[in-house]
Amino acid sequence: MRMADEIVNDTDEYLDVCVGDCLLEYPDGTCLLQEDYRVGGEVWRVHKSDVDPLPSNPHAHCISGKCKGYTLHLGTRGLFIGRRELDLKLQEDQFHRLIELIQPKFPDITLPVCT
Repeated sequence: MRMADEIVNDTDEYLDVCVGDCLLEYPDGTCLLQEDYRVGGEVWRVHKSDVDPLPSNPHAHCISGKCKGYTLHLGTRGLFIGRRELDLKLQEDQFHRLIELIQPKFPDITLPVCT
């Protein structure tokens, strides 16, 4: 069942977006399934002027849910912990929903960003 996409919080400094439970994908296209009984989904925070340009500028931080602590490259879908790239990507449909939600908040930046 698809969760409703929503902007959770919008301030002058950042934008929090929920696109449902985090779906992770390995390079070969197979998915990593994580089972639990949480209610709700991931919340990704995109800073409007993050001083750290890595892994992309802008990029998203997962602040709630199964992927909490991960950073998302807003071009490649690649997931990072700190500056270390993982062998995982955010599932493509979920990534595109995230991009659709945050693009209006960044009108001067073309998303997904070029790598």
